[in-house]
Amino acid sequence: FFLLHLLVQGVSEPAMAMAFWLAQVNVILAVFNLIPGFPLDGGRVLRSLLWRFSGDYNRSTRIATRVGQGVGYLFILGGIVMFVLLPGQWFSGLWLAFIGWFLSTMASVSYRQAQWQGVLQGVTASEMMTSDCPVIASNVTINRLVQEYIFSRGHRSFLVSDEGELKGILTLQNIKSVAQPDWEATQVRDIMTPVEKLKIAYPDQDALGILEQMNENDINQMPVVNEGRVIGLIARDSLIRFLRTRSELEK
Repeated sequence: FFLLHLLVQGVSEPAMAMAFWLAQVNVILAVFNLIPGFPLDGGRVLRSLLWRFSGDYNRSTRIATRVGQGVGYLFILGGIVMFVLLPGQWFSGLWLAFIGWFLSTMASVSYRQAQWQGVLQGVTASEMMTSDCPVIASNVTINRLVQEYIFSRGHRSFLVSDEGELKGILTLQNIKSVAQPDWEATQVRDIMTPVEKLKIAYPDQDALGILEQMNENDINQMPVVNEGRVIGLIARDSLIRFLRTRSELEK
């Protein structure tokens, strides 16, 4: 954009002003991106250097994240100071504080994702799935299901199958969508998630990819299929519980 600014000099004042403004914005963004705080490019470089000298990837990521959060907090503080002490710069102060909040938030999110990647590395769906998920017919009433499977056995997820053919899955969330007086008149097929809308996982699929797929599609369970046969069910809360447990033990 700076070259464009030079090219349009003397040709068009508005175009020259716009090109100069864009050049300034690009320079500011480039400098901002070089700040040594994760997840900015400068933070990734810092993490790489720390990792190279320490050999500890998790610790290097944690330090780079702390730097990123620290820079974000400084921006927030600077924005508040500008807003309070410089009335003519109140908008710039708000903008700086917003950038600081965004940077500190992104640092936390990126660190959590890095933790997930480290914890779930090498873990597959076959290791995280529940293989004893109960199978029910699609014509079972919700009242019977609740009495025989949920209240008495504590099950929360079900595979729906008729004559060996998978029809869908049913979860506690589906059941909660039906008012209790209607349980006797409502069948499983009426509220289940049909097989056509299901996302399928495979035994050797990595658990991190499955969790990302669940988050992207806002789903909580995925059947695990091997050679056309359902062999289990993998749940998002199980993956998150596993992540939290491992993260606490490795602190």
